[in-house]
Parts: sequence; structure tokens; C-alpha cells
Amino acid sequence: MMLQNMRDNAQSWVAKVIVGVIVLIFALTGWESISRFSSDAEKAAEVNGEVVSKLELEQAVALQRRQLIQQLQQMGNNNFDPSMIDERFLRTSVLDGLIERAVLIQGAEEAGFDVSDQMIDQLILSTPDFQVDGKFDSDRFDIVIRNMGMPSRLAFRDLVRQQLLITQYRNGYEATAFATPAERKQLADLENQTRDFSVIDVPVGDASSVAVSDEEIEQYYASNAQQFMTPEQVVLDTLTLSRADFFDRVDVSEDAVNELYQREIGNLAEQRRASHILVEVPDEADDADAKARIEAAAERISAGEDFAAVAADVSDDSGSAREGGDLGYVIKGSFDQSFDDALFALQQGEVSAPLRTSYGYHLIKLTDLKAPEVPTLESMREQLVQELKSEQVEREFVDASQELANLAHEASDLAEPAAALDLKIETLGPVERLGGEGLASNPKVMNAAFSDDVLKNGYNSELIELDADTVAVVRVKQHMKPEQRPLDDVKQEISELIAYDKAEQAAAEQADQFIASLRSGDLSVEAVAEQQEAEWQQYEAVGRSSSEIPTPLLRNVFGLPKPTAEQPVFARIKQPAGGYWLVALRGVATAEDVQAEDGAGSQYQQFIAGQSGQQDFSAAQEQLRTDAEIERF
Repeated sequence: MMLQNMRDNAQSWVAKVIVGVIVLIFALTGWESISRFSSDAEKAAEVNGEVVSKLELEQAVALQRRQLIQQLQQMGNNNFDPSMIDERFLRTSVLDGLIERAVLIQGAEEAGFDVSDQMIDQLILSTPDFQVDGKFDSDRFDIVIRNMGMPSRLAFRDLVRQQLLITQYRNGYEATAFATPAERKQLADLENQTRDFSVIDVPVGDASSVAVSDEEIEQYYASNAQQFMTPEQVVLDTLTLSRADFFDRVDVSEDAVNELYQREIGNLAEQRRASHILVEVPDEADDADAKARIEAAAERISAGEDFAAVAADVSDDSGSAREGGDLGYVIKGSFDQSFDDALFALQQGEVSAPLRTSYGYHLIKLTDLKAPEVPTLESMREQLVQELKSEQVEREFVDASQELANLAHEASDLAEPAAALDLKIETLGPVERLGGEGLASNPKVMNAAFSDDVLKNGYNSELIELDADTVAVVRVKQHMKPEQRPLDDVKQEISELIAYDKAEQAAAEQADQFIASLRSGDLSVEAVAEQQEAEWQQYEAVGRSSSEIPTPLLRNVFGLPKPTAEQPVFARIKQPAGGYWLVALRGVATAEDVQAEDGAGSQYQQFIAGQSGQQDFSAAQEQLRTDAEIERF
């Protein structure tokens, strides 16, 4: 893994930066960094006298919101409600990014970095997204930058210039960083180090036998009062409108059913099975030869030869020729108009005259035909009625949804919308913010229920689209704020918490006693195993990237100091699920001359230099931020 990280970090050099920079930055940032086009707009911030406008900020926020939603949808979260996005946090984050970008551009300019027009031209000309058939295409260029939201070519060039300035400034630090031979050797030694150690469990004892006093419980309760609050809950009144409810409210006439039936059976097509012989015409100069070949084939068939045998011998359509020219069953419209006309004019068993199409010359034979199977009206009645009702239901459902939205917005409760639309108010809850069962399992419902307008101001919610066929509105009927739970209600819970903490502390103390006795020689590792009624697990030559050992154990083992020849290093390490590992680190080994291996030295060099360059650039960024005069409005 670490070698892979080295390879990944080693890619951030000058030659690798420029190639994809243009398309990537617009996928991420759009053109929000262009502040020069909104000089009259209100200020969102000012960086050393340079304005970041509110218009610029709004454009960037909208773009970031859209990208966030798209990313969540690509991850499979199609039920994500955009209203759940924290707008304040998003706006602050985007503004910080715009300020950071302005600071970096100013820093690059002050450092004397510059980008020539020729360099920008070369980048644009060599960008694959702006090319057609490997060559730059100005129309393609205009379409792409317009889709990016760029107002003009000049705006695009300005943004490219800014991004390249930042890239040059970054590379000024990152591409000039280096690693000394000592640093490279140290990293190689650490990365390839192996350790020999033994592990035995010191589990948490039976907590149920631990004594806990009332005084301890009361003290814990007083010190952790916030831990024992009732959850915030709401009882909701809800109105739900479902598309399915409208199917019983609409009727269709027999005339409408008959009319739709006639349209449906009118679309049923006769199927014809065709075979053909094709003589291709590669070039117009070959037309006469091709025509002569197809006429010769027609004469052979007229003379009594089998059509399939002639097709196998003559046809240039190798796929069908192997099947005697058979094309299978087709319906009208499957081929060129002229081919179709000829095929559907034939009687069964009849062969057409030679026919010219865009593919060449054909002979066509009708080998079979199937009249369409026409279902009866009664067999299709249920399907037809459902289809006719669906058209009416769609209109009524949309109208009713809009009416529900309007009434809920205007009414002081849900009684009026319920009466107007003949809906039943249903009560849901109490439920917490995380939701519950049924309607409360939908995050859109819970997000609306705990919004300021619904929870604090007492309004009906906006129309909530639960799915493509269901909408709802909700209203908070009762708001139950968090309250302190009585001590009597939580006494047993607290007692169990304290008992477990005591049992775990006892395990830690036991592990520490073992360590002290092992270090002093009062106990041997065999004696510890006997007391624990367990075996030490032995591990030999374990590397840092081992996948066979729990990560918390491995990470802490490699954090222990090197043991001496006389005695192992003993330590206790907490287990994530409770209890401790007692560890005896016996040996540390380093591979010899790792850097001499093929490619390894270069990878260590690149990794260290990359890390050092990133740290240098981060320090420069921090200094620029510290020195800048930044004002947010």
C-alpha cells in the first residue's frame, strides 16, 4: 500500500499537471473565479483590495450544489433530498475556496510567475475535448466552453491563465523539493521493517458481579446529565395523495375502449420470411459486372436450381449465405424502401426480379408469411381500460397535487385541504429526527417535519414528493422537546455503565501488573499464559502492511520502541470491542540495502520529495493567508 501511495504522489510533477487541467478545473469550479465581469455587483469578500462579488459567489454555490447532488446520485443515493444540504455551510465553504484562489493568484503574480499567450494557445489546441478527428475544431471549442458556462473565449482564456499561474506557483515548491540519501534510507528501512512479537488477550471480566453504590450512580448521573435526555420528538398530522387512489374515481366508455382496441390491432404487422442473394457493388465502375452476376444467378434459379444453393454459391452476404440466404421473419420497414416494396409484393415461393439498392443487387424470395395474431377485445379489455384510465388519472393527480400544495400553503391547519380533496388526516408518531416506520422512514418527510417553518413557526409543509406516484404534506401536531430523564428511569443503565467501566479498568490494571512482573522477572511469559488460561499467539517477521492482524494492534506494535537483546518490550493495547492485548515485542529487523532493488530507490525519492514539496507549498499558502487583508461582507 505504501509503495502504491508513493507512486500516486509521484505523479504531481510539471509534465503531468498541464495535460488535463483545463477540463478538470471547469468540471470542479466552472467560471466562478472570473470576477472581472461583475465589477458593479455587491461584494461578498475583498482580498487585498480585489473584489469577490456576490454574483460570483452565487454562481459558484449553485454549481457546487449541482455537483454534490450529481455525485450522490452516481453513488446510488437517488432519494437524496437537496433541501437537506446545509446552505450556510455550503456558502461558507465556497466563499473560502474563492478567497483561497484569489490569494494564490496574487501570490503567484507577486512571485513573478507569468503565462504567455502562446502557452495558452498551445494548451487549447492540444486539448482532446476541443478536437475533432485529432485536430482542433473552433466550433467544438465554442460548444464545450459554452456548456461549461463560459461567457466568452476571453473569459475562458483568463481562467486558463489563472489556473496555470496557480499550477506554476505550486510546482515552484513541489517540483524543486528533493530527498537526501539519508532520508531515503530511513524511509526504506522503516517501510521494509518487520517485527517479531507475541500477543495474549486480557479480557474484561464479568461486569455483573461488580458492586456499584448509589452514591456512584448519583455522581455519574449528575456529571453526565446530557447523556440522559429524552430524544426530541414530534407527532405529525399528515395528508397523503396517491395516484392509485384516482383509478376508482374515473370511468371509461365502451366506445373509447373499442377505439383504442382498433388502434392496437391495427398496429399488428404481417411477418414475412425472406431469403436473398446479394451481389455487392464496391464501386460504380463495378456496376455492370455486379448486374451481370445477379442476372446469371436469376437465370440459374429460373432454370430450376435451388435458391438456397445459388445463394450459398453467389451471395456476398456471408452471414445469410451460410443459411441459404435466409433473413428470418421481418415486418415492413425493416429494410430499404425498395427492398420492402419488392418483398411485400411477392407471393409465397415467388422470387423477385434483380433489384438495385444502396447495398448492391438483390434477388429476394418470399419463403413464408405469418398473418398477425389478433387478440380478442375481451382478452385485452383489462389492459385497454387501465391504459385509458391512466391518461385521465395522470391529469387528475397532477391537478389534485397542485391544489393540495396551494391549500396547504394557505391554510392554518390540514382540515381545509383534507375536506376539499376528501382526504383523511392521519397522525404519525411520536418520532425522532432520525425517523421511524412507514411515512416516517422517508428522509424527505422528517427533513420537512423538523424544518424551521414547520417545527418552529407551525406552518404546513410544502408538498413532499415521496415517489413518482405519491405526494404528502405534514404538520407538527405536538413538539416534545428533550427533557431530563428521572434518575429512577436510568439507574439500572448507569449501574451497568459504571460496572463495565470498573471491569475494564480492572482488566487494564491486571495487564499493567503483568507487564511490571514480566519486566522485573517475577513472572515468565509461561506463567502469564497459565494465569490467563490462554496461549500466546506468536507472530514472526510481520510487515507494516500485513492484512492478517487487526489494524489497531499492528499500528501500535509498530509504534513500540526497539527491544534490547536482554528483554522484550512489553505493552498493553486496547481492543476496539473491549479488553486489552498484552504484547511482547521480541525483535525488529530491517531488510538490507532495500534501495538497491529495481525502482525502489526512485520511488522512495519521489515519495519523500513529493511530501516535502506539498508541505512547503502548504506553508507558503498559510503565509499568504496570514499576510493577506481579507474582509468578508
